[in-house]
Amino acid sequence: MTTESERDARRIDDMLDVLRDLREHLRIGWEAFSRDRDTQKIVAYDLMILGEAAGKLSKRTQKANPSIPWDDIVEYRNDLIHEYQRIDLEGTWDFVTQKLPALERRLRRARVAPTRPD
Repeated sequence: MTTESERDARRIDDMLDVLRDLREHLRIGWEAFSRDRDTQKIVAYDLMILGEAAGKLSKRTQKANPSIPWDDIVEYRNDLIHEYQRIDLEGTWDFVTQKLPALERRLRRARVAPTRPD
């Protein structure tokens, strides 16, 4: 049986994978991103996965890592889901390029942080 800590570690790993993918997709720069609908859709999908994984983490893991804006990540996912035809490209670009590097550092720390037994 998988423990809560193991499930959370797997979800954090999923989030880190998504962040790596986002970095790769955005190497094209703002000008190309703003014109490339396929990349826009890929980035939106990756952000939805990020938010879904964040929302499924246990409250214990979320509380143990208060520097990570869990609610903001989930809310961004919800906005993308419900406004899928009207993605704010500049907002998405800013979110990914400005906020995700710090998020990645915090997630790496959360991933290796010791947890109490379940």
